[in-house]
Amino acid sequence: MTRTYSLIIEGDSAGYSAYVPELPTIVVAGNSIDDLAARAKEAIQLYWRTLHDDRSPGATVREIQVDLPV
Repeated sequence: MTRTYSLIIEGDSAGYSAYVPELPTIVVAGNSIDDLAARAKEAIQLYWRTLHDDRSPGATVREIQVDLPV
């Protein structure tokens, strides 16, 4: 499954930080924007893997769509 996430980036050539608004627990730092993107991708994968591994055996996952104002 592929999902798209936003990466909000702040900083300059001295260093960058970023967060994923859809997953507020994901915050990364790095020396370049490419570094941030790679770290965020890894953090998101770890987030979902942990969520999947930690849920109870009887749990059900259901995706829903919600329209939000732009």
